[in-house]
Amino acid sequence: MKKIFLIAYRDFSIRIRNKTFLISTLLLPIGIVLFYGTIFFFTSTDTDTHRIGVIDSSQSIFPKLNNEDNFVFKSLDKVIASREDIEEEDKIDAILIVPSHADSISFGRIEILTYTKLGMLTKNKLEAKLQNIIETNRFERIDIDIKKIEEIKSPVKLVYRSISGGEENELKEGIAYALSFGLGIMMYVILTIYGAQVMRGVMEEKTNRIVEIIISSVRPFELLLGKIIGIGMVSFLQLSVWGSFILIINLAIGIVFGIHELKSLPADMPMSAAASIASNPEFLHAMQGLQSIDYIPIFGLFIFYFISGFFLYSSLFAAVGASVGDDPQDVQSLMMPIMMPIFLSFIFLSKSVNNPNCTEAVIASMIPFTSPVVMMSRVVFGIPEGVPLWQLLVSMAIMLLTMVFFIFLASRIYKTGILLYGKKVSWKEMIQWIFIK
Repeated sequence: MKKIFLIAYRDFSIRIRNKTFLISTLLLPIGIVLFYGTIFFFTSTDTDTHRIGVIDSSQSIFPKLNNEDNFVFKSLDKVIASREDIEEEDKIDAILIVPSHADSISFGRIEILTYTKLGMLTKNKLEAKLQNIIETNRFERIDIDIKKIEEIKSPVKLVYRSISGGEENELKEGIAYALSFGLGIMMYVILTIYGAQVMRGVMEEKTNRIVEIIISSVRPFELLLGKIIGIGMVSFLQLSVWGSFILIINLAIGIVFGIHELKSLPADMPMSAAASIASNPEFLHAMQGLQSIDYIPIFGLFIFYFISGFFLYSSLFAAVGASVGDDPQDVQSLMMPIMMPIFLSFIFLSKSVNNPNCTEAVIASMIPFTSPVVMMSRVVFGIPEGVPLWQLLVSMAIMLLTMVFFIFLASRIYKTGILLYGKKVSWKEMIQWIFIK
């Protein structure tokens, strides 16, 4: 056991001092947040002021156009052919020409002459403004009260209750849906990336002939287990850093938006009115949805399936890495049987997040090669709502037994393949190595 932990510590200490590890752990998450934040900012925000000239002889639309949403509307008498002919302080980006019958039932076309290119978001906002005004004018022309129409079109809220009488929380379901999909994808990425790292580590030591020196003082099983534990510790450290980073970002966003909302309140608002915001039913409903999810068992089960799934797949990846000859390209054909269950688990994930109790999700959560991904997507919905307790216990038991069994099989393959050079092997030969004494 001491030798196993020495090997694990060696792999752990070497990898955490690697520049690639430091860059990917510390800088990559920040870079991703900045990259997507920049894209979101420039694609979803529009801070430029757009000045629109309006020719409306009937005065049916212009009086109802408000200067808001970065729009400034100015009345014009005629079309100005060139933008250069307009005074600098009166520059406009486009001219909206309103026909006298703009609010008629049959009319559906208004011409806009542009001096400069208007963006898609700007066009959509302007179209929405005009549509609302024209609809209101049409209703008024035929003596229909717009307020009555809004009352008729008011949505009907469906309240779902379980047979036991408890009311379902829609917000909780939405949070659970996003969380289950996120945890499932995270587990999928962990098994793929960190399992492949174990395989590459074994291949590097075999190619550099380092393993020939190490194997003289430790058993192959100890070397295999130590390497899996060492790289597992590296992956857990990296995930902890990323998780802490995400938590800090969420807290920072919450604080920033909270301060923004407080600043938006009127300065003369009494404290009692400001305090009543916290007792708002929608606010309380949102807080109840967040608090209704039991995060402790989710975290505990994530750790269990992370460790067991990592050990299961890493042992198989290590066996493949030990069996590869002098040509690293041989690994592609040997990896396919290992990668197929991971790909299938992602397919089952899409079914599980929509219906955690469907037949496909139940079966996939019992199969040890797909359960780390699928079961994590089910437990988020709660126990027993998302997964009955007996199914969870059976899945965990099968997972542990399978993990131990395949670590044993992989160690048998590892023992023979790690010192084999110059030969291209197949899965058939690797299976035969299992029975070599």
